[in-house]
Amino acid sequence: MRVCGRITPVTFVFLLLAAPPPRALADDDIKAKIAAAGDAAKYNADAVVVLDETDVRVRPSGIGTARSHIVTKVLRDGAIRSLAVQTFAFDPHTNRLELLAVRVYRKDGTIEEVALDSKVQQPQPASGVFWGTQQYLVSVPRLNVGDAVETRSEMTGFNVAYLADAAGETPTPPNDEQLNAYGEVLQPPVAGNWHDEVHFWSNHPIIEKRYRVRVPKDKPLQHEIYNGELRVGALLEGDDLVYTFEKKDIAPFKDEPAMEPRENVATKLLLATLPSWEDKSRWLYAVSEPQFQADDAIRAKVAEVIKDCKSDEEKYTALNHWVAEDIRYAGTSRGMCEGYTIHDIKETFHDRAGVCKDKAGMLVGMLRVAGFDSYLVMTMARQRVDRIPADQFNHAVSCIRQPDGTLLLLDPTWMPKSRDNWSMMEPLQHVVYGLPEGKELSQSPDFPPELNQATWTGASVIAADGGLSGSFTFTGNGAPETRLRRALAGYTPADREHIFDEAAQRLGAAAHLSDVQCMDPVDFSGPISLSAKVATAGFAVGGNPHRYLKLPLLQAPLAERTLADLLDKTAPKERKYGLRLWATRKASFEETLTLPPGWEVTKKPDPVDLDGPSAALHFKLDSSPGQVHYTCELSVKHWIIPATEYANFKEVMDKFTELTGRVLVCKPEGDRE
Repeated sequence: MRVCGRITPVTFVFLLLAAPPPRALADDDIKAKIAAAGDAAKYNADAVVVLDETDVRVRPSGIGTARSHIVTKVLRDGAIRSLAVQTFAFDPHTNRLELLAVRVYRKDGTIEEVALDSKVQQPQPASGVFWGTQQYLVSVPRLNVGDAVETRSEMTGFNVAYLADAAGETPTPPNDEQLNAYGEVLQPPVAGNWHDEVHFWSNHPIIEKRYRVRVPKDKPLQHEIYNGELRVGALLEGDDLVYTFEKKDIAPFKDEPAMEPRENVATKLLLATLPSWEDKSRWLYAVSEPQFQADDAIRAKVAEVIKDCKSDEEKYTALNHWVAEDIRYAGTSRGMCEGYTIHDIKETFHDRAGVCKDKAGMLVGMLRVAGFDSYLVMTMARQRVDRIPADQFNHAVSCIRQPDGTLLLLDPTWMPKSRDNWSMMEPLQHVVYGLPEGKELSQSPDFPPELNQATWTGASVIAADGGLSGSFTFTGNGAPETRLRRALAGYTPADREHIFDEAAQRLGAAAHLSDVQCMDPVDFSGPISLSAKVATAGFAVGGNPHRYLKLPLLQAPLAERTLADLLDKTAPKERKYGLRLWATRKASFEETLTLPPGWEVTKKPDPVDLDGPSAALHFKLDSSPGQVHYTCELSVKHWIIPATEYANFKEVMDKFTELTGRVLVCKPEGDRE
C-alpha cells in the first residue's frame, strides 16, 4: 500500500503584481464556449462540462466564501433527465448557500432564466446519520440535445464547521457574510484557519476547470497536487495572495473493478493554512477534552463491565465491546456540536446512540474512569491521507497511551461481533492522535496474512457411485472471522441454516451439511470455529475408463464469507490502479481423501511453489493406493495490491482457481478402454 502522495511536475506560473479580480463571463462568451464544445461524437458522452469555475475568498477568521459557476452541455438524451433538476446541497448549521442564477442556453442562442423563487428546499436523503443537511432543488425547462444549463451559487462557511459559543457569548461578525443559514455566527473548525480538497476528475468530460482562492498575504497557504498536473499561478493583489489552479480537457475517469479509492490515484489538490499535523493534533485534544467528564451512572457502568477482568487488556477489551454493542450507530443533530466535535459522553450514554466520533468519545471517557490514559483519534478509513494538513478524515477512534509511551488504537465502531480491538481490515491507516503535546501524522500497525487466517481441515470419502461424504472443521481469526461472525449473528440460531446451505453449495447443487457445530458468534473466548459433516451425490463424474473429481475441501465452504474478495478478481490482463481487497489473508487447507477400493489415481496436479511481493501459493498432493492427501496454503500480503504487483497476484489466484477445478483423474479397477 502506498503511504504517501505521488506528486508530479506542474506547470507553475508565479507573478507578484497587482491584478484585477476575475471578470464574470458575458453571455456571448458563454455561448461561444458552448458552441465550441462540440457534440457527442467528440466525447462519446451524454454531457460535457463546458466550464467548472470556483472562486474562494478566505477571510482572516478562516471562513471562506466560494462562488461556483458551472456550465454543462447536453450531448445525448441521457443527460436530459439527469440535468432536469439541479441540486444544491448545504448544511444550514455550518454554511449559508445563496443561489445566484440558473439559466438554460438554448441551441438556437436564446437564454431562459429560471426563477430562483421556484426552488424547493428539503432534507438531503439520509440513513443512520441525521444531521439536518438540506438541499435546494431547481427544476429547469425541458432540455434538448445541444442546450446547456448554467448555474451560479455562493456558499459561505464550511461543509463541517463550528458555531462560536465562548462562555455563551456570540461574537459580533464584521458583516452578515459570516453567518450560517440560521443567522448564527460561523467559526471554522480550527480558529483562523481554512482548508479544502479539490478533485480534478469527473464522470463526465470537462473542457475547463478552474479553482481560484484568495487569502490574506499574512496567512501562508500550503498546497500540493497529487496524481497529475495542473497549471498554477499566484498573484499579489493588495493585501491578498490569489492562487489559481486550472486544468483543461479532463477526460472522464474510468474506474477499474475493485480499485483503490479514486482519491488515491486521480488528480486532486489539497490546500490548508494550518501549519502542521502537530497543530491539528493539539486542536483535536483541546476541542474534545471538555466532553469526557463522566457522571456517577457512567462510573457505575464501568465498574460493572470490568469487575471480573484480571488484566489491563481484559479491561479495555471489555469496555471496547460494551461501547461497540451497547451504543447504537445513529446520528442526530445537536447543532453546534456536530462535525468533528464529539457529543458530551453523558448525552451519548443516556441516548445509547451516536456516530463513530461519539462512540469513540464514549470509550475514551470510560477508559479514563478505568484508569487508562486515553484520547480521541481521527482517521480516514481505508483511504490514504496526504501530507498537507487539510481535513482528510471520515472516522474517529480511540487510543490508550501505554506505560511505555506507545499508543494503542481501539475502534468501538468496528468491534461489534468482532474480537479485534482494531480492525484487521485497516492496516497502515493514517491517524492523527488528539494529544496535548501534539503528534505528527501517524499510521496504524500493519497486519501480516497470518493475522487474517482461515483454516480448513477435513477428511472425505468417495463412494464407488461417485458420492461424497466427509467432515471438515473451519477456524478463523481477524477479518475472515469477523465477517463470518457478523453473518451468523444476523440470523437466529434456528435460521442459520441459510448460511450453512450457502456453504454446502460450493460442493455441488445437491450438497448439504449436517451435524453442524458452530461457536456462538458472540462468544469471544477464542477464534471462531465450525465443524460439520457434508454429503453430496455425483461428486466424481465420468464413465469408462476414468472418473474426474475436484479436491473437496479446496471448494472452501464458507469462502463466500471469508475469501470472496479474492475470487474472480483476475479477469483484467493488467491494471492501471491498485486492487482493493478486504484485508491481507492466509488460507490453509489440509484434507485426506479416501477412494473406493481398486481406484487408481492416473493424473494429479503438480506441486505449486509460487511466491512474490503480493501473493504466494504452496500446494502439494501425495497419493497412495486408496488415498490422497494434500495441503494448500494461499497468502495475500497486501490489502491493496499495487498495479505493479498485480501480475504476481493474478498468477497466484489463477493457479489457485485451477486447483479448485476437476484436477484428479482416477481409473476404477475393472474399467476398460
